[in-house]
Amino acid sequence: MTDEVVVTVHDEWLDHIDTVVQRLRRIGMRVDRVLELVGMITGSLASEYFDDARAVPGVVAVERGETLRIPPGENQ
Repeated sequence: MTDEVVVTVHDEWLDHIDTVVQRLRRIGMRVDRVLELVGMITGSLASEYFDDARAVPGVVAVERGETLRIPPGENQ
């Protein structure tokens, strides 16, 4: 089973975030967004590969993402 994840990249690796993305993809992460300015990568990854993702140079943290669902307003 895959989980939505948010990967945080160390400031010193922001200029090389594409390299981090490539390495995450090699371990099986499906990358949805790369937020270069804030050093975050979102996507999905099987939980058994979280430790592999944490071992990628430049990665500070791998956290499960949360999906927010906003209910429709009263007028909808």
